[in-house]
Amino acid sequence: MIILVFGIPLREGMAGSVRVRNLLYPMVENSSVHLNNLYFALQADGIDDQGKSDELKIDLDFKSPLSILSYLYKSIKFIHRKYAPKQVNIFYLYETPDIKTLIPLLYAKILGYRVVLDIVEDNSQAASFGGFVNKLRIKSGSFILKNFQSFIDLNIVISSHLERLILTYTSKDKILFIPVTMDISKFEKSDYVKKEIITLFYGGSFGKKDGLDLLLKAFEEVCKELDYLRLVLTGKGENVADFNEFMALVKASSFSDRIQYRGFVPSGEYQALLNSCDIFCVIRDNSGAANTGFPSKLAEYLATGRAVIVTNVGDVSNYLQDKENAILVKPMDLISLVGAIKYLIEHSDDISQIGSKGRIVAINRFNNRTESKKLFTALNKSI
Repeated sequence: MIILVFGIPLREGMAGSVRVRNLLYPMVENSSVHLNNLYFALQADGIDDQGKSDELKIDLDFKSPLSILSYLYKSIKFIHRKYAPKQVNIFYLYETPDIKTLIPLLYAKILGYRVVLDIVEDNSQAASFGGFVNKLRIKSGSFILKNFQSFIDLNIVISSHLERLILTYTSKDKILFIPVTMDISKFEKSDYVKKEIITLFYGGSFGKKDGLDLLLKAFEEVCKELDYLRLVLTGKGENVADFNEFMALVKASSFSDRIQYRGFVPSGEYQALLNSCDIFCVIRDNSGAANTGFPSKLAEYLATGRAVIVTNVGDVSNYLQDKENAILVKPMDLISLVGAIKYLIEHSDDISQIGSKGRIVAINRFNNRTESKKLFTALNKSI
């Protein structure tokens, strides 16, 4: 089997890259599976093009006709070169196809690839766009997803909302439900030891749906009473305007000296950072975007064996129960969030006890090897 991953880098990257690696890397242990990677430079911060034959980094600037032509030529050439006529060929696209990915997708389908979409968001629910080009990408994605299903062989969906949505476009046998995943081997189980400094952690895309203004307010409220609470932030803002707006709030905070923004953290360092923190925050607003997807980092946070504070939106309550294996808070409710943070600080034993049960949920419900086997079976089915 040949799997060509299009769009995101496999060697490194944000949540999408982690998701795809978690699902596909276990398959590579089977020598009959080979991965190729055609990815956008924009999503490849800190990743050098090593000139390997099985990967290619491509640039695309919609303002430059030459860039568009170069992108299409290089993409189509790579897709053609990697096609193996006597094998099962999979064209794996993370996220909804849009105006920039449609032509390579159609070419791959015509050539003989089975086209697989990994859909993690409902584009119709986007609250902010970050410029005309990104708005065009998002809007075109909703149209293509609905009207080009005849070219799609399998839709992987991350939430029950997306499963219901795609079911209105295509048949059930072309939909595979796979929630967020984690690789448990990267998270060693260790008992929580009370520290002089307690660290809250958030990592993600800094979008509107992430409710970070509420998290910041809650952090500030608790800091007024306690001087040993810290907040660590990681990730890369996908929407520059949203990111800058939030970081301006951080800079203006009376407790900015207790907040550390680490930016994009490479995988090895990121795992160590997670294992060093105490309380994890998966905060969402109550928007359509928050309720129709699923928090991409939740599985990893649960796997640490530390307590996770998570907003009860979408499918969250299908997996977690308040004060049993996580702390669930109401969306957009400052009192609820402040209470959750203070509860864990005042009941430090629960950081470990709730965290241990959360880790069991991660192993039983979000195990990447279990989900990888499910996907491998689906990819091998005759379509």
